[in-house]
Amino acid sequence: MPTRTSHSHITFRRPFRFAGMDAAAPAGSYKVDLEEERLETLTAEVWRQTALIMQITTAGTTEHISIDPQELRDALSRDSDDAIDCAAPPHPRTRELLRLRRL
Repeated sequence: MPTRTSHSHITFRRPFRFAGMDAAAPAGSYKVDLEEERLETLTAEVWRQTALIMQITTAGTTEHISIDPQELRDALSRDSDDAIDCAAPPHPRTRELLRLRRL
C-alpha cells in the first residue's frame, strides 16, 4: 500500500506537554511529520492518516513523539489564547489551520 509523509513546523509560545512525555517541552518551533497510507477505492483517491510524529529536541537529545491529532489541536488552541482556560472549547479555526484529520 503506498504511503506518503508531509512535513511542517509548528510554534508554541509557551511550554507544553503531551501524554507520554516525562517533562514539559520549552516554547519554540517543532517539526511535525504526518504519515498517511493510500486506501484502495474505485471511486476516488483516499488517504488515511496513520501517524503524527513530533520531533522534540531538548538538552541536546532528540525525541520523536507520536501524538494524537486532537491533543495537538487542543494544545495549540490553549497556546494561542491570552488567558489559558483548559475547560474552554478549542478555537473554531484550529482544525482548518492545522489541516489534520482525525484518525
